Amino acid sequence: MVDSVYRKTVMPSGLTLITESIPYRQSVALGVWLRSGSRDEPLERLGISHFIEHMMFKGTERRDARAIAHSLESLGGHLDAFTAREQVCYFARALAEHLPQVVDVVSDIVCCSRFAATEIEREKSVVREEIFACEDNPEDKNSDTLAAQVWEGHALGRPILGTLETVDGLSSEAVRDYFRRRYRPEHLIVAVTGALEHASAAELVERHFAPPDGEALPFSEPPPPFSPSVRHEVRADLQQLYLSLGTRGLAYGDADRHVLIALHILLGGGMSSRLFQSVREEAGLAYSVYSAADFHRDSGMLTIHLGVSPARGREALARVREELRALCQAGPSEAEVEAARGQLRGNLLMAQESVTSRMYQLAHDETYRRAYVPPEEQVARVMAVTREQVTEAARRFLAPEQFALSALGPAPDGALAESDWPTAAA
Repeated sequence: MVDSVYRKTVMPSGLTLITESIPYRQSVALGVWLRSGSRDEPLERLGISHFIEHMMFKGTERRDARAIAHSLESLGGHLDAFTAREQVCYFARALAEHLPQVVDVVSDIVCCSRFAATEIEREKSVVREEIFACEDNPEDKNSDTLAAQVWEGHALGRPILGTLETVDGLSSEAVRDYFRRRYRPEHLIVAVTGALEHASAAELVERHFAPPDGEALPFSEPPPPFSPSVRHEVRADLQQLYLSLGTRGLAYGDADRHVLIALHILLGGGMSSRLFQSVREEAGLAYSVYSAADFHRDSGMLTIHLGVSPARGREALARVREELRALCQAGPSEAEVEAARGQLRGNLLMAQESVTSRMYQLAHDETYRRAYVPPEEQVARVMAVTREQVTEAARRFLAPEQFALSALGPAPDGALAESDWPTAAA
């Protein structure tokens, strides 16, 4: 691995700057991360984090929307943003020589957006279309339904985009007030990786960033206990039956996070995984079948997703249940664990070649650990995962009755019910 230098500075304002200087690069990646996302919104303001992210690109005192779009593209760079359940991120990629312009542009949109009333009303129409697009995407819609089941009324299970009603109800006053109270300097992380010097980056950030300092808003409480359930929204207009299963997992900072990632990889993290081989290769039941592991600040979620012919939905669920039960009872083989370790190690090392991936990792470590984990230590933790640990994790997390089921699609033989996927709550 190429040697890199990590530095961290907390500015007098309270904003945190973290950098990783990487030799032999010609570019930089910069991200401004808000330590809060959709889970921290009040119910009546659902979707406001995502809406503010949109509004950041609609004009500042110095730039209109067109000038913002042109600012870095004209230099061969890139500017974008996203909203997640626990973060909002504004990120840019550009040549290292253009770092001053990057800091200027990103600080301008994050600190000095105008939130003009006319632009807010216009953007509501854009977000409404985004909500409609999500509703029209069966995989997205079913994933949102599953999240609502797994998080049982908690904000983690609410849609990041909000609803038509909550977005329509956003006023310019509400947007400005939420921005002033949420985007405080101590809630912001500026992460920069690539060809840079920390001192120069610190000087640029201190000179350009002037976040608001409204009265701080609280963060959401941990989610309540989980009781699995089964839901099937019958949609005769769809060709496939979309099945999503989910259970609670681990927090990002949990010591066993890499163990659970290894378990997810051998369960459904690739073409050699148990679910792919059983459901697709052996039975021909699905084109897409995979698992995923999400980690939050105080909990997590392990999920399984597949799309099947409506007439074979029960057969597919039986296959999934069989694989879960087998891993619970006997655990994986040593060869499976070794392959999972190798896959995870390879993913980590290849990600080190991307300044953007390294910026993301830097920001996540600061968000969840408030500490830097060097790539060598990440790899060491992965390679230390044992078969015994993965077997114990399988028994802890993969009991079929602990999984909630969300189904979306036709029901030629009747809607799926608890009898088709018995749960611990039944």
